[in-house]
Amino acid sequence: MSQMFVSFILTVSFFALPVSARNLLEYSEVIQVSDYKGQTFLSLMRDTIKPALDEKATEGFQVATGDEVAARWELVESKVARKAISAAGTLEDLVTLANELNEMPELITFYDLPSMIANLGHKRGQYDLTTFLSLVSHGGVAVQFDKNNIAYNVNYGTGENAKDERTGRSFGESHDRLALDASDKHYLTILEDYVRTDSENLGQFYKVILRILLNSDTTGFGKITKPGQAVATDFLAVYIAEQNRHLMSNMTKHPWDEALLEVTLLGAFHSGQEEIHIMYGGELTNVTHKQNPGCTEVELQEKQASLVDYWQFSSSTDPEHCNRSGINITRKDFRALGAQITAHQREINPELVERIESRLGTSKSKNLFADLSKFIINLETPDQLDKETLKLADDFTEFLLAARDSAQDLTTQMTDR
Repeated sequence: MSQMFVSFILTVSFFALPVSARNLLEYSEVIQVSDYKGQTFLSLMRDTIKPALDEKATEGFQVATGDEVAARWELVESKVARKAISAAGTLEDLVTLANELNEMPELITFYDLPSMIANLGHKRGQYDLTTFLSLVSHGGVAVQFDKNNIAYNVNYGTGENAKDERTGRSFGESHDRLALDASDKHYLTILEDYVRTDSENLGQFYKVILRILLNSDTTGFGKITKPGQAVATDFLAVYIAEQNRHLMSNMTKHPWDEALLEVTLLGAFHSGQEEIHIMYGGELTNVTHKQNPGCTEVELQEKQASLVDYWQFSSSTDPEHCNRSGINITRKDFRALGAQITAHQREINPELVERIESRLGTSKSKNLFADLSKFIINLETPDQLDKETLKLADDFTEFLLAARDSAQDLTTQMTDR
């Protein structure tokens, strides 16, 4: 089997990256965010990234050969590799399957790939195999943030078919971390670990994220600590996924990108608490419940609050969607906390709040987190922002750090009521 783990040569094309750049799966076509500096990330998504994903969805791709799959199997996180092997049976089975699919005379779309895999004897693992084979076969679009951080995005529908908003996976690769599909639960776990252990670097982290969203400006990405870069990369990978789904409906449904952004920004507040308290059921509390799928009737078990609690299952009272999960399900709670923080900062930092409101074109904001998100994720916002508006990145970072520094005072006020 050792001969299958062969090295392979970087595909050279107009989009090829320098050999020193992070792109271990060797995608030949890579969208470099820095090439689009000067325009909002939403416009980059709408005009460049989503059309590229749509093209993959409609035109398809050729599944990699067995040798290529065997080599690239070692270039993803072990969790991803194990899932592929579990679905195929053995590595030999995975290699055989790849060779059979590679010999198909036509390009294959991810819409058709699951049934083709099932017909070749892998019905049980057809969807996990579709994701893995698409990833290692360059069946998607790579988006590069800087030389050490990249996201691979595969299997996204166009929005023209039923349930397309449920399609797609995005994988973040960063420094020593291989490609990993960041679930909401995983992302919130590493976000909490980062904001609670690397508080001094938070300003750089948030400033870079906001500059990217406002201006596709990746300047300073490398100044974030390595753990923070992995968090930022996973944020952007999930954000691309959620924004692509939002765009499938022309931004009329599925505002999951808003939820992801607002909860990420709230991480600054939670970094300043002595003990994490989150809004849960309308109250700021340090005690929540162990999460169970909404369709499962079980006795609730108390647990220590964590940022993971911003991700929940739908209520069991909604039989049609009770097994759906996501960050957006807690919108009422995280929006309520955002409003409390905004009111508190207006009281102690009125000039900063008013400056942000001026840049957003709002006044007497009830929730600056929501207003920023609505400004960034809005097709009516100009594709290019003027210099004064771009100062939002610095001003809002200052706001977030102020929220961090006063977090315990506000937590005490809210829990002593």
